[in-house]
Amino acid sequence: MRTIKHILVAVDLMEDSSFIAAYAKLFAEKLNSKITVVYATPPLTQYFGLYLPQDTIAKFHEESEQGAIRELKQFVEKHFSGMDVEQRLANGHPQDVVLGVAKEGGYDLIIMGTHSRKGMDRIMFGSVANHVVKQSDIPVLTVRPDM
Repeated sequence: MRTIKHILVAVDLMEDSSFIAAYAKLFAEKLNSKITVVYATPPLTQYFGLYLPQDTIAKFHEESEQGAIRELKQFVEKHFSGMDVEQRLANGHPQDVVLGVAKEGGYDLIIMGTHSRKGMDRIMFGSVANHVVKQSDIPVLTVRPDM
């Protein structure tokens, strides 16, 4: 069995990720592990179809990124106070960001939430967690929010 010394925790700051933080904190405390919390900001390519000046899109993206940095910092301070936690913000599709950061190495476990979408929602929106579980080289713990 592998030792879990560094946990990658993927969060979605647009939704309540406190349930993910609770599991990550529990694992980290019990296993004496370090945590890295990662959040993916949307890629600029999603705006290319809009008829907006390029500098408007760039400014919007910069402001959005600064807001995400603040939100991520507040999230970590609220849920992981006093713990050894690194914060990572990366631009891209969430599944690509999580898998990319995980491939950088040094992580022993990924903890992330699942929305448990079904039917048409799952077809239209896909499943970031499902994609990560299937593609990851390291174990992935998916946590379903309390319903």
